[in-house]
Amino acid sequence: MPANPPDAPAPAESDRRERRRAMRRHDREILALALPAFGSLVAEPLFLMADSAMVGHLGTPQLAGLGVASAVLTTCVNVFVFLAYATTAAVARRVGARDLPAAVRQGVDGIWLAFLLGAAVLAFTLLAAPALTDALGASASAAPHAVTYLRISALGIPAMLVVLAATGVLRGMQDTRTPLYVAIAGFAANIALNALFIYGFGWGIAGSAWGTVAAQTAMAAFYLRVTASACGPGRPESAPAPAPGRRCWCAPSRCAPCCSSPRPSPPGSATPTSPRTRSR
Repeated sequence: MPANPPDAPAPAESDRRERRRAMRRHDREILALALPAFGSLVAEPLFLMADSAMVGHLGTPQLAGLGVASAVLTTCVNVFVFLAYATTAAVARRVGARDLPAAVRQGVDGIWLAFLLGAAVLAFTLLAAPALTDALGASASAAPHAVTYLRISALGIPAMLVVLAATGVLRGMQDTRTPLYVAIAGFAANIALNALFIYGFGWGIAGSAWGTVAAQTAMAAFYLRVTASACGPGRPESAPAPAPGRRCWCAPSRCAPCCSSPRPSPPGSATPTSPRTRSR
């Protein structure tokens, strides 16, 4: 058996280098998914921070009412955070099996569940708003503001739950950048609308609530559009994923690894050639 050349690395050293390169590649992939996901989680609580900063200029009772209503709203939304994580796991499992139509169906089911739960929570919150604010110890001066903000902001609960489920769909498809961009855009729109409704129209704390509801509804509408486009209009359910370099239908911002399988040609069909190739 011929010996290795003197300048060639030993097989063990070559294997170690290959493992280190593979680990660095996996680390980069993990960071590419984790950092945008972390950013979107940090961006979401900024909604209430923006509301607090602007409502604080209206007076102490308004700010106290916002604090009470925010506690109720945060609880109502965070109780259903499982919508995001359960949808992520279900969609990712289908994507890993290269069953993209089933992955989309799992995501749509999660979004429908989120909408139905949000509608139920909305109805409960509208009816129980005075009792909920009293249970949290709102003062006589802050209670009316808390009820006003709570009842208006509750209209955005179905949208926020849809956002949670749709975020899980995109994460399951290994797209964490789109939720980050949507969260940043929603936060910016929330600030602009709050400033317009509170200071421009003079709606007070109700303007802050309407601005937040409008921003949340726009975010949910965008996610629904992204999910609808993932279904591929006119695309048969049994169609395989597009070839590399073509438009990927399952991830809006960038093609996920699930779209890397080439589209096979039907049996007996010739490979299509471009007009330029035929002219030659």
